[in-house]
Parts: sequence; structure tokens; C-alpha cells
Amino acid sequence: MRRAAALVIAVIAGAAVLAVVSDSIALKAVALAAFGVACVVAVSLVFLAVGRGEDEERAAAGAPREPPRPDPHEGEAARRARSRPPRRPG
Repeated sequence: MRRAAALVIAVIAGAAVLAVVSDSIALKAVALAAFGVACVVAVSLVFLAVGRGEDEERAAAGAPREPPRPDPHEGEAARRARSRPPRRPG
């Protein structure tokens, strides 16, 4: 939760600097970059929260996931493929 609070403060600070600084192009660029970084961090924190929730749910279930079944058609494509010409030496 502290991360989210720090992020909100960073976004508000970036927006405030962008609103206050109207003449300097360099400061506008810095404020816009800070705002962009804050938005990327916000999205990353959302994905982190979702991932941790899924991990906790999986751990609560207790059963390990079974490995995926092998593809029944895996060898069929190799059988139907035409033969390849021999490779060139060297």
C-alpha cells in the first residue's frame, strides 16, 4: 500500500509541475517523463498485485498443477513433411 501511496504522490507532483511550468520546454519534458514513469510503475504494481493474488490462491489450493499433455499430432506433421535435400558440405 505504501508503494501505491508513493506512486499517487509522484503522479500528482508530475501533474502539478506540468501545470505550473508553462514556459519552459525542458521542465515540461521532465514533468511529462516523470508522469510517464509513474504511470508505467502504476501498471506494473497492478500486475504484481494480480500475480501475487494468483500465487496465494494456487498455494491455498495445495494441489500442484499437472504438466500439459503431449500433443497427439506432434509426429503426424513430421511424417507428412516432404524429404529435405542434403546439406551442402562446409
